[in-house]
Amino acid sequence: MKATDLLKKQHKEVDSLFKRIKKSKETSEKAELFEELAQNLVGHDAIEREIFYPACKEAMGMTEMLGESMVEHGVVEFSLYLADQAQGKDDFDHKVSVLSEMVEHHVKEEEDDFFPKVEKALGAEALDALGEQMEARFEETQEEDFRAPLHKNLRMVLDGAIEPGKSPKPAKSAKNGAKGTTKGAAKKSASHTGRLHS
Repeated sequence: MKATDLLKKQHKEVDSLFKRIKKSKETSEKAELFEELAQNLVGHDAIEREIFYPACKEAMGMTEMLGESMVEHGVVEFSLYLADQAQGKDDFDHKVSVLSEMVEHHVKEEEDDFFPKVEKALGAEALDALGEQMEARFEETQEEDFRAPLHKNLRMVLDGAIEPGKSPKPAKSAKNGAKGTTKGAAKKSASHTGRLHS
């Protein structure tokens, strides 16, 4: 299956899960559906970040659309993290709704604008080969709980990195006794937003 066709298929599956969560009245059923949704989203993220996007970058360069897609992944992951933390709480449905809107926006831009350019740049043969790699990697992601890779990706996003394996250079500490300000601010921020658990 072509890489872009595989991604579109996964987009439809995720959309169906969002609809089922919204319709469900049972807390236990919602929780079960959300776990499946989160597992799929994190697996989908992995195959795009690790395989699809690097192939796109190699064929097309770091286009504005590719850069935006990578950044959007971080926003989706943060929304997914918030929804997961809200399971069993009053604001769970609201957070799932926001996550759904984020994913819908990302999917529309990819399918309407980005994928046609990718298909032209890579060609059918390369897309078929990528699709095979991506299917195999997706299956691997389904064997582990989604939270560990999600939290790892979020830590990278919080550090300012948008590409896997590429961390930004650490910020230079300010002179004149202001050293440690960043650490203090980070601690203060963590206490307000909650920690990411490994």
